Amino acid sequence: MKLHELFRILASQIKLEILSLLLENDLCVCQICAIVGTSQPNISQHLNTLRHLGVVDIRKDGTFIYYSLNKQFLKQYPFLKAVLQYAKKDYQMSVKTCGAK
Repeated sequence: MKLHELFRILASQIKLEILSLLLENDLCVCQICAIVGTSQPNISQHLNTLRHLGVVDIRKDGTFIYYSLNKQFLKQYPFLKAVLQYAKKDYQMSVKTCGAK
């Protein structure tokens, strides 16, 4: 992956939210939709982009497809884990600030 592609990912609020969630757990699209609060087609499109860039991996379990962060990608960009942890805290703070649960 080229550096400009990485920065494009990091500039997308929804991609940051998705990746920060995947930092802790493997999740399917429906779980990500429920947490992020956006439509399934929107989440699927972002995950497809991330998958083609090698950022996320998939694991099939019956009819469900679970997404996880690509461990090799995290090794290639060691600072990314800290960025995603910060993004998750920032996201949680904005949810609390607006009064959402």
